Amino acid sequence: MAPPAPIPPSSAAAVSPSTIPTPAYGAGGTFTVACSTTIAAAPLTCLNIILDAPNYASWNRFCRSIAINQQPAQSAHQPPLPGISSVGEHALRLGTKFTFDVHMNPDAADGSKGRPSEEEVTVLERIDEAVQAAGDVDGSPGARRKGWRVAWKLRSSLFVPKFMLHCERVQEFIEVETLDGRLSTEYACWETFYGVLAPVVRLGMGGQLCKGFDAWMYGLKKRAEEMEQSAEVPAR
Repeated sequence: MAPPAPIPPSSAAAVSPSTIPTPAYGAGGTFTVACSTTIAAAPLTCLNIILDAPNYASWNRFCRSIAINQQPAQSAHQPPLPGISSVGEHALRLGTKFTFDVHMNPDAADGSKGRPSEEEVTVLERIDEAVQAAGDVDGSPGARRKGWRVAWKLRSSLFVPKFMLHCERVQEFIEVETLDGRLSTEYACWETFYGVLAPVVRLGMGGQLCKGFDAWMYGLKKRAEEMEQSAEVPAR
């Protein structure tokens, strides 16, 4: 589910009242935080960094660790996807329930206290979508948009029930072939906030969320590019 209007390329995180739908909650909501960048690494490299829960501290200053709370059983309706690391008890996969250690100030020193955020993975899938050119009304075959998508939502609790606040974050890793035949990634990320507390979150924490999203995005970019440059992973 691509956003209805593309997130501008190479955009630092920003708060917008023009919300972007999410897989679990659809259209609506109060605001969206969105960002994007180009990463000189293959989409699978980027995705596998996101799924690798034990190593967040090596690159992510916003969410510095993940505690896996519950893993779903593998089942016929969600077979393993080729090439991704969503296996084992310490990797994110569809249906994983986990808790982030969130640092609203990414510049805070190591060892500083974060805040827990309980999440659940809602989407983990390949992207292979037709791209309709402007003015194309006859359904002619054309370019395709290929890559990967992962999303997770805030888990409701007794203290924060769904009607008060719910949100879902989506990350897309779209493949782009470079002139030398390697794959790079057009990365887009957005999170939309819904519920009666969403306006309060926007007013009180919008700037902090943007700073955190930027720290996440540029940390991911740096880590993925370092991995490919050091030949830890293949170019494709």
